[in-house]
Amino acid sequence: MDDNSNKSNKRRNKFAGKEDISREAVDNILSAQIDQLREISRTNDKTANQIRESVNILYEKRVPIDTAKFEQLNRYFIEEMENKLRKVKQPSKGLKWYITMWVITLVSAFLAGYFIHEYREWKEKAVYWYQLYDENKNVRK
Repeated sequence: MDDNSNKSNKRRNKFAGKEDISREAVDNILSAQIDQLREISRTNDKTANQIRESVNILYEKRVPIDTAKFEQLNRYFIEEMENKLRKVKQPSKGLKWYITMWVITLVSAFLAGYFIHEYREWKEKAVYWYQLYDENKNVRK
């Protein structure tokens, strides 16, 4: 029985190598760590309360903050982004020239067709008037 009671009082610590640590020593270590955690918890609670009080004081005082510089930077940033977006949305110079040449070609083709039509119409009228003149000339003779 003496061996069994001796075994129950002492346990082997897997992390401390081959040393045997008594239950009382483990209990003392754990209670010390729990006390340290309680103290840390109290400190955290105090700090949280102090922060809460500071925030409440700031809300109550309503400390004015000069935001003119931030607004100026914000406006400048927005303008820069709009300029860059405008540049991205614009077509390239090559595309502009291509479209311009295409429009000029269409306009010149339509104008050429119009002038060719006018020339043929004028020619037909000229032939008609020339025939009338010729007939009148022959009739008068």
